Amino acid sequence: MLMAALFGGYVGSAKVGIELSVAHGVITPVWAPTGIALAALFLYGPRLWPAVALGAIVANATSGASGVDAILIAVGNTLEALVGSILLRRVGFRPALDRMRDIFMLVSLGAVASTAISATNGVTTLWLSGEIERSHYGSEWLLWWVGDGMGDLIVASLIFVLSTKPYLRLDRRARLEGLVLLGLLVGVSSVVFLAGQWRYPHLLFPVLIWAVLRFHQLGAVTSSFVVATIAVVGVVHGTIPLGDRSGTEIVQILEALTAGVAISLLILGASLAERMKALNELARAHASLEEAQEVAHIGSWEWDIPRDQVTWSDELYRLWGLEPGSETMTYERYLDSIHPEDRELARKTIEGAYAGGAPFAFDHRVTLPDGRLRWIHGSGRVIADETGAPARMLGTAQDITVRRQVDELRDSILSTVSHELRTPLTSIIGFAVTLRERGARLAEETRREMIDHLAQQANKLDNLLSDLLDLDRLRHGFVRPSFRATDIGRLVTQVASSHVSDTHEIDVRVVSAVAEVDAPKVERVVDNLLANAVSHTPPGTKVSVRVETGSGGVLIAVDDSGPGVAEEHREAIFGIFNRGGDNDGTPGTGVGLSLVAQFTALHGGRAWVEKSPAGGASFRVFLPEQQPL
Repeated sequence: MLMAALFGGYVGSAKVGIELSVAHGVITPVWAPTGIALAALFLYGPRLWPAVALGAIVANATSGASGVDAILIAVGNTLEALVGSILLRRVGFRPALDRMRDIFMLVSLGAVASTAISATNGVTTLWLSGEIERSHYGSEWLLWWVGDGMGDLIVASLIFVLSTKPYLRLDRRARLEGLVLLGLLVGVSSVVFLAGQWRYPHLLFPVLIWAVLRFHQLGAVTSSFVVATIAVVGVVHGTIPLGDRSGTEIVQILEALTAGVAISLLILGASLAERMKALNELARAHASLEEAQEVAHIGSWEWDIPRDQVTWSDELYRLWGLEPGSETMTYERYLDSIHPEDRELARKTIEGAYAGGAPFAFDHRVTLPDGRLRWIHGSGRVIADETGAPARMLGTAQDITVRRQVDELRDSILSTVSHELRTPLTSIIGFAVTLRERGARLAEETRREMIDHLAQQANKLDNLLSDLLDLDRLRHGFVRPSFRATDIGRLVTQVASSHVSDTHEIDVRVVSAVAEVDAPKVERVVDNLLANAVSHTPPGTKVSVRVETGSGGVLIAVDDSGPGVAEEHREAIFGIFNRGGDNDGTPGTGVGLSLVAQFTALHGGRAWVEKSPAGGASFRVFLPEQQPL
């Protein structure tokens, strides 16, 4: 199919060019087959060269050339297309013609270089066969070369651009505009070249520029083809009388002018395409930067110092709790947003950088519109003008609230753990030294009390270290539960019996409730809940623990009559080292409730706290009866 189409297109367009009155036998200034052949061999490969060769032979043989001359001329026509397509492939030519280098390659390698092969071969063949005189060799070669060059410049460029199907990217409105523009171009070209107004070709320029500005290379190649075609028709019909010149000379003059216009339009179209590509890449880079800033919680800013105009990135607005672009920022507005305790630090840091021209960095807090505080790490540098005076400041701001919280948590952990370790260690060391130095002189009962106290403090240390190790294992995913059918009521009763003391009454109300659980971990849950209740309630008060069934699971509830947990802390209290705003000096690390929540999560359950009927806290754990397979 491709072979047949190329053969038919070549022969048909060749006959049109040769039959024109401006042709000199088989030499014509209008030779579209060159552009058709070049485009076909470049787009579909050199394997189509037989169609070009056969088409050239038929076209020339049926237009007055002898059989031998037709074959020899066809050799040049075929080589012209082959060489041109191969050269364009080697230089990385793109048919969209959306780069300046593509325009240059098409003109230099296609329209200028490769066409010289056909012109030289054809004119030499006709001269040797006696069809043209030696004195006319130069003029006939020029006529042949111009015709082939225009074929590459006008026809090949049109086929190249259309092969990329740019029209498919046009919406309905753009297509309607294109049709109107095409009609206007045909109308104005007809007036200029067919209606005797050839003295006013400048009437075409606004339409041509409109075509390129709106449709880029599609507009450039289409308008060039339309204008060149109508101009040739005008010459053939004698409506463009340029002095006493022949029709052939007039065509050559018009083709030279048309070539200049076509190249100019292609250059304009390529410039627009490259500009649009650069803008698109810039937009993508800007979008990527915005995405990166959003992910990293980093915003950027620029301060035009003389105009006191501050430009913020979208992410910077979000860091300040504002909608992007919702406010016009100034230096004073920025200072007003900073926490009062940090405002002077910010002012001195920035003014110091302004005076000394050195980069700066500092941490500060900002007050968000909803009243929350956010920690920001700000950094920047000064840009001086040609006189050395500060003209601009550029910088970034990063949300470091989480980092600050981690630092505070680390300090809290070190303080809490060191305190909780030091207290039992102090007792252990004190009693151990006393027993070592005075043990023989102490009464038996006193020694027994001291040994019991040592054991108690050692167990306290052991429990603390076990909790910390369990948290670390949970964090790394090393804990694997082993589920067994267990009577939760019996388990809770056993754990509660170990918490019997003279200071608190443990009220146990349970039912037999069997569930698939990891019994040792549930024991730790109940143990931590009871220990938490005892430590946070006054001596002489009652702690209740109960077990209930329902909703496909088992509920364990521990109620106390202590101060309770404020509503704003009820979710956070299960976080590691979080004691729910407890500032009453009660010993504790904030580890136990975190273990309760994480051990419960291992069972697919949940832990929460409510207000107990007695006014204190009611810590509750729900465990599903069965684990999923």
